[in-house]
Amino acid sequence: MSLALTGMNHKLLICTDVVDGKSIRTLSKYSKIYKLSDLPDDRLDEVLPSIDCLLVFSWPSQLTSDRLQKMTSLRFIQSILAGVNHIPFASLGKNVIVSSNAGAYSDEVAEYAWALLLSAAKRVVELHVSLRDQRWTLKRTLDEGSEITVLREKVLGILGFGGIGSVVGGIARRFGMQVYAYSRNKSAAKGVKFFKGTNGLTELLKKSDGVILALPLTSQTAKIMNAERLSEMKKDGILVNVARGELVDEKAIYGHLVSNPNFRYATDVWWYRENESSRFRRLRETFPPDMTRTTRSPSLSDLSAFERTASGADPDGSGKM
Repeated sequence: MSLALTGMNHKLLICTDVVDGKSIRTLSKYSKIYKLSDLPDDRLDEVLPSIDCLLVFSWPSQLTSDRLQKMTSLRFIQSILAGVNHIPFASLGKNVIVSSNAGAYSDEVAEYAWALLLSAAKRVVELHVSLRDQRWTLKRTLDEGSEITVLREKVLGILGFGGIGSVVGGIARRFGMQVYAYSRNKSAAKGVKFFKGTNGLTELLKKSDGVILALPLTSQTAKIMNAERLSEMKKDGILVNVARGELVDEKAIYGHLVSNPNFRYATDVWWYRENESSRFRRLRETFPPDMTRTTRSPSLSDLSAFERTASGADPDGSGKM
């Protein structure tokens, strides 16, 4: 935050509890610190006009559009997250600078993307559930091998070749995979074939055995994986999402999984809707037998997935898809 905190007269509002005490003490050398969680509403309204810096994780509900209008001194916002789609840009003044934390978690997220890819390729969840439910039977190695995906010499398509995507690509090369990338900015990297534009995306999806989404969420990327794009992937393809849930059309991926029994979707993110039921809801913390082609990170508190995929019915019981 060196851009904003260059003097002793700054006032910083910390809007998250994830900042540790040591970091707060360091920041206090450069700015007067306020913690959102310590401020009752009347005190918050009192200090907001003097706040010139915000440190946020996800956007706090207390900072409504009306309150932002009162923050006439605000000049700088630092997001702890790499993505900034949660920040209400339309309500910010033109002189407010927003800084993301892009690149901070590239190695960690890239490794997790590979954990999801390998889990889906080897059907780890599905086989675990079969064993747990005593439905597993001993098979010859050759028979078992026909039910999983061997990644060596296969093609991995990466949508978004920034910090996370480039690390994912490096791991893929060490796995002996061909790496295809769809990127707005990069056009050259060792051992990577790049694609651009609508036709390029179509070609990448058709040729890839697995696709990893590492794009930011913008108006251009929202629902980039719609029904048309999903249909361009291989019937036994693997889609991994470590970016934002909204990159994938929820209705489309549900229908695609129902129609393509060998397709797999592994995700660390979900569709965010406040006070609204998801099409994929009430996932038991251990996956039911017919839901194992969708893997979601068990670290997320509101796990959701496909409850009635086997029957082809809509999980909310409406029959609408």
